[in-house]
Amino acid sequence: MVRRRALSWISMLVALFCLVGWSTVSAAEWPTDTLEIVVPWKAGGGSDTMARFITKAIKDNNLCSKPVVVVNKPGGNAQIGSAYVMSKKGDPNVWMTLSSAQILSPIAGMGTIMASDFTPLAQMAADSFLLVVKSDSKYKTVEDVVAAAKANPGAINIGGTGRGADDHLCSFLFESAAQIKLNYIAFSGGGEVMSNLLGGHIEMAWANPNECLSQVEGGLVRTLAVTTEDRLGGKMDCPTFKEAGYDVVFIGVRGIHGPPDMPESAVKASIALLREVSKSTEWQKGYIEAKYLQPKFVAGDDYRKVIERNEVIARKALKEMGVIK
Repeated sequence: MVRRRALSWISMLVALFCLVGWSTVSAAEWPTDTLEIVVPWKAGGGSDTMARFITKAIKDNNLCSKPVVVVNKPGGNAQIGSAYVMSKKGDPNVWMTLSSAQILSPIAGMGTIMASDFTPLAQMAADSFLLVVKSDSKYKTVEDVVAAAKANPGAINIGGTGRGADDHLCSFLFESAAQIKLNYIAFSGGGEVMSNLLGGHIEMAWANPNECLSQVEGGLVRTLAVTTEDRLGGKMDCPTFKEAGYDVVFIGVRGIHGPPDMPESAVKASIALLREVSKSTEWQKGYIEAKYLQPKFVAGDDYRKVIERNEVIARKALKEMGVIK
């Protein structure tokens, strides 16, 4: 009994020591161990791509004294990875990628862990959404899709990442603007969406530019329209939905969060590191420009406001979609 009590006290002291150590870590000492970037989606998707470019920019520019690793923990509309990061409460050495899907999905009832439950570090970019088809598809324009959908409501299978997530919202906006009905099919990541499109299991899909760029360059898929106000240009050049006559505008958030109760010193050091990443040539040229994203660095409390505002907008939109009451 005495031995068990002694072990119990030792365990408590160790836990307290770790907690105190984390809370007092200085910016100069951060990170105290390997910096882990958790991606709550499968490899090959937009979040995974962003995480690996952040890692590359850090390594190429010697911005961190400790190793930086990307860890994919997909499943449950990002809830499995989110739960893992929630379990790291107070840990200064853990980041998690965040996309608009992680804002929308829990509000849609796909889990209970909200984007605002985490420590906001920085929005790194703004992303767009493309409607894409296989290169040999009979659909050459948005008008072709609308005509087919009106002739046979609900018959066209369109893929996206997550139910109640950003791709699903894009489908809803398109359906509402064009007064059509599509059959939305949810997958667990952008890579899986593209695999099913190329395999002929769906007829069209929503994809961020970096999720379909290689397929566009390889002539495997074609872009029909984009959700931005202006064309992306370059290899992603295609009409905006507004050009095609449909009021569909949606911009996605891409950012980095920390676990709850992340030490303030680690928060400041993380934001400083991410700011340096955003200034690097690897990031600006290799990621933002090459992957057709919009530069958007918003940090700390300002980023928190972005998340909270998007949660309010998401709740309103999902009510209109009939996903929630």
